[in-house]
Amino acid sequence: MSAAEPLFVGIQPRLPGALGRWRWLLAPVPAERVAALRIAVAVCALLDLFVGTLPQFQSHYGADALGGAGAFESRFRAGHYYWSLLRALPDSWGPQALFAVFASAACGLLVGWKPLLCGLVCWACAVSFWNINNGLCNGGDQVRNALFLAVAFGNSGAAWGVRAVRHRGPVLVPGWPVKVLLVQFCCLYVFSGIYKLMSAGWQSGYVMYFVNHDLEWCLTPNFSALLPVWVHRASAWVTIVWEIGFPVCLAFRRARLAALWLGAFFHVATFLTLEVGHFALYSLAFYAVFVPWERWRGQAARP
Repeated sequence: MSAAEPLFVGIQPRLPGALGRWRWLLAPVPAERVAALRIAVAVCALLDLFVGTLPQFQSHYGADALGGAGAFESRFRAGHYYWSLLRALPDSWGPQALFAVFASAACGLLVGWKPLLCGLVCWACAVSFWNINNGLCNGGDQVRNALFLAVAFGNSGAAWGVRAVRHRGPVLVPGWPVKVLLVQFCCLYVFSGIYKLMSAGWQSGYVMYFVNHDLEWCLTPNFSALLPVWVHRASAWVTIVWEIGFPVCLAFRRARLAALWLGAFFHVATFLTLEVGHFALYSLAFYAVFVPWERWRGQAARP
């Protein structure tokens, strides 16, 4: 094998019928893109754990606090398929032990050590904390759980990790985990935009004016008061158009770049100005797969 020939790492699934012939779904992707996603998700998870969760951990997950094993007993009643590892662990030390396992697995993802194992452990821990006290969670936590599965099954340790593949040429990994994640994000954006479009407040644009002046939602109410009303209204309309048009824009190169830059700006702005939990942070992590990291790798390899 020549040094310039791409090396494929991983196993392609055998899918039935037309799915098995769908080249877009099964086409390999550069290993650097999935590795970048792994690192971004790990960084977000560590920030989530040590900045967002740890300061109030005992209050949220303690035995006599808001999220003990019996706090939401009805969630686990017969006919419901919610589960949590914390229901099998003692209240006295179970949450602390699972937090330590969660943090250790996130560190493993960060350095690329056994990403399949670490990704699945992170997913199981995240779902366990989510189900034991779901009142603390929002859409961002569901995005987080999907990201853990994507980095677990995406051969994300093939590049930029302690056990990365040593190869002078390009390294490719199965593309279907990232493609499935992309479809999920497109559905998330489109249906969110359609839901907004059905609201009179979003149609008029005034919903963002009131949200940006609401002390419960807005993190920068003093700054929001300086903006004219038309800016708030325009932000609502641009958001709807961008969300519904996101999948279409991805099909065209120039429109794709504009949609991605607008999406990154949208998530940064919402993270800094609105109380949206983890949604903005983990959504930004997903955008790491669109950066052409493999081009910079090729440039660095040139003499």
